[in-house]
Amino acid sequence: MAVGGDANLFQLAGGISCHAWNKDRSKLAMCPNSNEIWIYSGCHAADPTQWRKEAVLTEHDMLVSGLDWSPVHDQLVSCSHDRSAFVWKFEAAYRQWKPLLVLLRITRAATNVKWSPDGNKFAVSSGAKCVSVCYYQAAENWWVSKMIKKHKSTVTDLDWHPNSQLLVTSSTDLKCRVFSAHVSDVDGAADAGPFEALPPFGEPLAEFDNASAWVNAVAWSPKGDHLAFAGQGSSIHIVRFGAPGEFPTIQSIRFSHLPLMRIMFLSNSAIVGVGYDFNPLLFSQDANNFWSFSEFVDKKPTESAVKRNAGGFNAARSLFESKVTRGQSSDATQHDKNMLWMYV
Repeated sequence: MAVGGDANLFQLAGGISCHAWNKDRSKLAMCPNSNEIWIYSGCHAADPTQWRKEAVLTEHDMLVSGLDWSPVHDQLVSCSHDRSAFVWKFEAAYRQWKPLLVLLRITRAATNVKWSPDGNKFAVSSGAKCVSVCYYQAAENWWVSKMIKKHKSTVTDLDWHPNSQLLVTSSTDLKCRVFSAHVSDVDGAADAGPFEALPPFGEPLAEFDNASAWVNAVAWSPKGDHLAFAGQGSSIHIVRFGAPGEFPTIQSIRFSHLPLMRIMFLSNSAIVGVGYDFNPLLFSQDANNFWSFSEFVDKKPTESAVKRNAGGFNAARSLFESKVTRGQSSDATQHDKNMLWMYV
């Protein structure tokens, strides 16, 4: 967390497994690599020392693996390796965060959670080879789920199409898939997005195996006409959809850096990815719709600057250890551990 320039850092915890911002970026929810969720308020302040830890949520029994704040309502959803999920809402009358029960129906750890853009549903990926698409039932005052079960291994990541009716998933079965996630109880008319027609809930619309490795991360573009997925083999693949009915085109980029664990479209022509390199990677699209690696986001000092600031046997040994133990050619980046989560 940078404050007042690249040189100043503020450490909220020893490690952060996941985090999420609320709609107006005034509050932050984060997991300090444990079963707890810390809620900070006053996050509009540029100096994190002015943020206030207003709550510690301890309903989960194991590591919290996913957090997401609704883009519409002031509700926070969390999931955990304990196979549970909760929807949290702040009750002003009690000045407390109250959890609401979610019926996930999974038998293995939850790996991630994402709200749909319209705020009516959220999806939870898991090690049970399935995805739970959850929606609220007012009569029972709980969140129920419908299951997508077409995967053959752990579902590592997921993302919603802007129309809130298509879901893209990544899995360790080496596949990226697009599913129908239309729930008639909460969604309006069916919207197939870039496809000709929308099949029943849970049916696949597309499947991609270009990664030839575990698929770690997926993302839709803001317009919904591109999706990207990143593989464990240090690759990223961008799918471009044309008019409904047209066969999509795929561009694969294989890079010499370490694998990405999370990716995100910053715009329709820019993707940022984070993972084991301690440094976010930026990919961009040119005027000819060609994607390529653009640059590292966290700028490193030039080689001459490094030599001026470090010398002798100890500096050489430190550099060698960085290469061997952390896969890093220079430790002059703001992160010194793997980056497994990001939020804009």
